[in-house]
Amino acid sequence: MPARILIALWLCLLLASGLPVSAQEPSAAGFTLRTVVIDAGHGGKDPGCVYGKVREKDITLDIAVRLGERIKKAYPDVKVIYTRERDIYIPLVERGRKANRNHADLFISIHVNSTTNKSARGTETFLMGTDNSRSNMEVCKRENSVILLEEDYTTTYAGYDPKEPDSFIFFNMMQNAQLEQSVRMAELVEQQLAQGPIGFSRGIKQAALLVLWRTTMPAVLVEVGFLSNAKDRDQLTDRDARGKTVDCIFRAFAAFKKEYDRQPERPEESLAPADSTIVPSPDSTATSTETSTAAAPTPTDTVYRIQIFSLSRKLADGAPEFQGEQVDCLAVGETYKYCIGFYKTRFEAAAALSRLKSKFSGAFLVRVAPDGTIVR
Repeated sequence: MPARILIALWLCLLLASGLPVSAQEPSAAGFTLRTVVIDAGHGGKDPGCVYGKVREKDITLDIAVRLGERIKKAYPDVKVIYTRERDIYIPLVERGRKANRNHADLFISIHVNSTTNKSARGTETFLMGTDNSRSNMEVCKRENSVILLEEDYTTTYAGYDPKEPDSFIFFNMMQNAQLEQSVRMAELVEQQLAQGPIGFSRGIKQAALLVLWRTTMPAVLVEVGFLSNAKDRDQLTDRDARGKTVDCIFRAFAAFKKEYDRQPERPEESLAPADSTIVPSPDSTATSTETSTAAAPTPTDTVYRIQIFSLSRKLADGAPEFQGEQVDCLAVGETYKYCIGFYKTRFEAAAALSRLKSKFSGAFLVRVAPDGTIVR
């Protein structure tokens, strides 16, 4: 591994140890979502993706400001903060810092997608993570490349360079303490956008996105459509259609706030799962020495488990692939799905997932019905 990357990993640990924590005192009923930061992607000397005279930075600003107005009108007690309210350039690192300084409870970053594949269309919502699939890496490189406009960006971003693929290694050192809430917000956003003017959801994904890197609250990046696709572009450039997109994201916010506000001091059953499949979540370097040892469920329970991988063959008990973990095998047709643990709540399962991701990078949460089938 290059020395530069090793230094970046070391710097990441130092930076992570000094991050401010977005925290609030619980009310009698639990926490209350008091502050939301809305980030209009790009701006100023950074136009984002461009098609003719249409610029991403203008679309994102319009959606972000209108979303904030909707929230302020419906929830006068919620403080809405924008990373930008006009056409100015804001460094990526400063967007997250602004959310942290204001102890935000939620961070929403609005962007527009683009690709050389003109047929690609739809919305997608990203979480901070390290899924380095080809499509996600393209998103990372495009959204992160703006830092090249900043002076001394390799120092500001702990050695990260979007031009070098091996720079993504350092994201493996990052943790997301708000993972499960970020997943839930992403689920709600995509559920609503699927009903919107573009009407096609590409799902929830994870990517090493710098704008989400150092946020200390639930955070999502929403790609509201593809400017490179003619059908999407028609909706993105139409003010009324953008208003419907705002409506979708607002409904997701409202549903998230309702769940967030009724959380007890430790969020558990309030984060009820959606019908959509949970995607693999971001890597973590949590160092807990214990795996959750929740008791095996009764036959009437639907529980959460952590699927570490699936194979077309059955492995023997104690196989080296299990890395010392106690693993069960679920047969689904001719495929064997290998799972760990039994957890009554998503919160408990997410805590275990955080540790297990350091061993099994592709691990993710699943719900298992009493008959042993995986619930989608």
